[in-house]
Amino acid sequence: MFSAILADDEINILNLLEGLIDWNALNIKIAAKCMTGTETYQRILTETPDIVIIDIKMPGLSGLEVVRKIQEQNIFPNFILISGHKEFEYARSAIQYGVENYLVKPINKEELTENLQQIIQRMEKERSSKNYEKMLENQIETNLAISRTHFLKMLFLSPDLQEQKSLEELNQIYGLELFSGFFRVISIKPDTKKLFTLPQYQILLKQIYEYACQKFHASSQKAYGIIDNNEIIFLMNYTSEEELAVFLISVFELLKNKFYSYCYVTLGISSRREQLFQVSFQEAHAAVISRIFLGKHRIIDYSGLSQFKSKLNLSTYLEQVGTYIDTLNLSGVEKLFLHLQEDFSNDTISPSSVIDLCAKFLELLKDQIRNQYQKAGIDYDFPKKQYQAQIQNASSKEDLISTLKHMIIGEISAFQKLQYTKDSRYISQAKEYIHDHLDQNITLNEVAEMLYINPSYFSTLFKKETGETFSNYITQTRIGRSKELLRDLKYSISEISAMVGYQDSKYFSKVFQKTVGIKPSKFRKLYTN
Repeated sequence: MFSAILADDEINILNLLEGLIDWNALNIKIAAKCMTGTETYQRILTETPDIVIIDIKMPGLSGLEVVRKIQEQNIFPNFILISGHKEFEYARSAIQYGVENYLVKPINKEELTENLQQIIQRMEKERSSKNYEKMLENQIETNLAISRTHFLKMLFLSPDLQEQKSLEELNQIYGLELFSGFFRVISIKPDTKKLFTLPQYQILLKQIYEYACQKFHASSQKAYGIIDNNEIIFLMNYTSEEELAVFLISVFELLKNKFYSYCYVTLGISSRREQLFQVSFQEAHAAVISRIFLGKHRIIDYSGLSQFKSKLNLSTYLEQVGTYIDTLNLSGVEKLFLHLQEDFSNDTISPSSVIDLCAKFLELLKDQIRNQYQKAGIDYDFPKKQYQAQIQNASSKEDLISTLKHMIIGEISAFQKLQYTKDSRYISQAKEYIHDHLDQNITLNEVAEMLYINPSYFSTLFKKETGETFSNYITQTRIGRSKELLRDLKYSISEISAMVGYQDSKYFSKVFQKTVGIKPSKFRKLYTN
């Protein structure tokens, strides 16, 4: 079937267009209905329809602007322009864009049908004129393009797994034009100036990729690229360092000027290699990542990153954030990120180390939050891809810290809110009382009396709501709090014992060892080194 997009800023006109024609009889399906020019433009890019029926006066982009911008992308659907009588002569000026079909309001069924039949005849004629040989050539090129993309992904992501064939063999197998010379990997990373949804960002990546391809293919350099993991990656094959440097600067300036209203562009360049299977995607990726320290909207060469020698102490941070997520401790998370911000201020910290920490934070958050929901008997779909995209698209240290902190705090807060509503009012009040009086002797009868309910009923309700007995919950809470306090060297073990309700420090040590598996002194030694 042919496909069509209908576009008008009046819902009544859209409904009229849809209901006026028996689209199935014309072998046409409606791919989308749009009410702004900007939305129409985006849907044409994603749907690539055969026919677009659009009002000349549209909010965002006019009908003529949509025609012009789409044709600039080398996309040529058949347009039918709708106009009022006053705009009709203006609409006819679209002939410079090859638009042959017009409708004047009010739209009637006969005229619309006639226009559609004219377009269908043209398209069927074009289809039938393509001979078998041409279709075969296109299919071969499509298959080669798929194989080439697969080869590039394997080369970039797992070069050690590649069978190291000669350039001649690779050219023959994948339809490449590689030659003996030098190789580099170029990574292009756009940072949007306003909030983009993930689909919008993918469209932007595709537009930048296609524009870069045009510039690369028009040069003497050989370039083959893919879009992978929110980055645009190109393999460059060249003979002269000087020519490549001048060329990359010119491409960078073109990208900046072309996409300046949407985003900031950063180019990461790997080291030079004389062998294809030595190219380093990791170096180009590391160069692009370093924009969070060096600044975006620039060219960054991996060879200039020698200043980043230090690495973060991942295990310390992971241990702390794991405890805070497990105990749903929001204030602890806030304090942790204050320390993290101090570490990030070190200009020698490796940006790759920073991103590695973020990835591990995200994995830990996913596992522990899922565990919290499982214990509460609730299924939860953790938005890992969404969070990964936010981390990868952070463009500064401040942006990265803010993104990561809000991610963790947001997940903890959402669970706390859900858990609070799930708990009964009595159990919520009981837990609050226990936490506020942890240094005192707390009995079930005392808490039940505070809640004005029967102790036996309270005991049953507490076990049902929390999954554990009242006494065990108090023990676990006290030991959990003591583990936090033991990391702070300003308190002695006997002081901590009293702070969590154990007046006898020897008894506290015995309970701690039974619960945790090691003595408090050993725990402190392990986690304060």
